[in-house]
Amino acid sequence: MDLLYSSGVSSTYYLQTHFSHSQGYFLSVSMATDLRNTFFLLFPIWFHVQQAEAIKLVWVAVVGDWVNLVLKWLLFGERPYWWVQETGYYGNSSQPIIEQFPMTCETGPGSPSGHAMGAAAVYYTMMSSLLATVLKKEGHQLSLSSRCVRVSLWMLFWCVQVCVCLSRVFVAAHFPHQVITGVVIGILLAESLSRTQQIYEAGLRSYLLASLLLLSLALLMYLCLRLVGVDLLWSVEKARCWCRHAEWVSVDTSPLASLFRNTGTLLGLGLGLHSPLHAHANRVVFSRGAEGATYRLICLSATLVLLQLFDSAFRPPVHSGALFYLLSFCKSATVPLATVAVVPYCVTAALGYKGQKLL
Repeated sequence: MDLLYSSGVSSTYYLQTHFSHSQGYFLSVSMATDLRNTFFLLFPIWFHVQQAEAIKLVWVAVVGDWVNLVLKWLLFGERPYWWVQETGYYGNSSQPIIEQFPMTCETGPGSPSGHAMGAAAVYYTMMSSLLATVLKKEGHQLSLSSRCVRVSLWMLFWCVQVCVCLSRVFVAAHFPHQVITGVVIGILLAESLSRTQQIYEAGLRSYLLASLLLLSLALLMYLCLRLVGVDLLWSVEKARCWCRHAEWVSVDTSPLASLFRNTGTLLGLGLGLHSPLHAHANRVVFSRGAEGATYRLICLSATLVLLQLFDSAFRPPVHSGALFYLLSFCKSATVPLATVAVVPYCVTAALGYKGQKLL
């Protein structure tokens, strides 16, 4: 493994040395493909355009990140920024000096890459949805234009994946094999869930059970391994020890934080889809003929503004221990609940439909 890790550190050193002028670009890619943007940005947009596909997007993101968490706990993957400072592989020779950035000091284990796996799963789902829409409009005949769209979308997908992988290696958060593994698993997971029709028909009880199951299984795994002497939070201490700036180490990047965020998001989606507010908004929309582009645009704009204000105003205190996880769970649950139920209900009430039809 030392040979594999050393080649990964060399890749990071090469990128940081020869592409230092692209530092801002790589940092932006890592920030843009963080999974939280799926819930705060991509999901609201997708929900007000294609509701069923947006529901699948959340399931793919949540289940994918849960699988990533379990794999991280089982594989005990190192991260470049601490491995290079602990290893004796280089002996008396000088070890490569790699830079660190605020997003370098993530506290979870490194394998597989959560950014790469999440981006692969989410964008694969979105591309598949777009392709299905294009082919549906074209009918059974695969015209030249539809072929061009297909090729263009998949080229865009792979360009995004390459950029995500390079950015994670550049910031010394992952080794190359970890990001490649993440992409492969993410695609396989997205393809598997896309064939699962039950997620479209899930009732509130199913959402409650799924959220509870994901949360309890992960916590049970953590407690059982803790009882036999395996500390699954070993990577948090590594981050605190080897990160060059203590303020860059945040509990928000810990495995348990992602677990509570994701299960909260799934539960919030279930509560939103099966709430009286969502049902009322849907009845008004279809009975008043207000299902046009203007209504969707108003809902989308209001949702994005509300979520950005909410995200800025409500930040759980990172030094509050269990309270942080509870507040993170509640905050994450609020995002899909507001998107699915609260905003559409408020928009229909504020517009005061009187039978007019929005175009």
